[in-house]
Amino acid sequence: MVEVEKLSAVWERLEKWYAENHPTYTLSSGAAPADIIALETHIGLTLPEEMKASLMRHDGLDQWSSGELLSVKSIKEYWNQRAEMIGKGVFFDHESLLEPNDFIQKCWLSKSWVPVDSRGGADGHMVDLNPGPKGKVGQVMYFSHETGPEIPVFSDFVEYLEECARRFEAGEYMVVEGYLEESR
Repeated sequence: MVEVEKLSAVWERLEKWYAENHPTYTLSSGAAPADIIALETHIGLTLPEEMKASLMRHDGLDQWSSGELLSVKSIKEYWNQRAEMIGKGVFFDHESLLEPNDFIQKCWLSKSWVPVDSRGGADGHMVDLNPGPKGKVGQVMYFSHETGPEIPVFSDFVEYLEECARRFEAGEYMVVEGYLEESR
């Protein structure tokens, strides 16, 4: 329950930032619990409570620090694309390129990695629901189509959102002609 309370606090920070800096942008409404349950059933995994609470608050945002914070529908679509690639063995020869670590499975892509956001294409953060022996269920990592998965970047979904809020508040993003852009 504590994590869900932290999630609420971080969303209040993000909502305040959008209201002050991007007032013409309308944040999405939340997903229905039934849609989240259908997603979990489809992918055969249980999402972390914080991720479900986040989706019920805002079902994705098309203007986000990393491009797009995925909705339930988009999570399913991206997960399906990756599952199809795994099924076809697209990445069977990529494991040798991975640096050894005990935090994530030694694979290029896994069905137990649930997409969180997208920069377009295959790049974006993912929640890991089947980590390596030193990892933590619910850790968030970054996946690049060029380099594969990175060691977990965040310990959980709330920490991921907190970093996004910090970056917004630090002025790393600004609105230019109605669109969110990195200010660097």
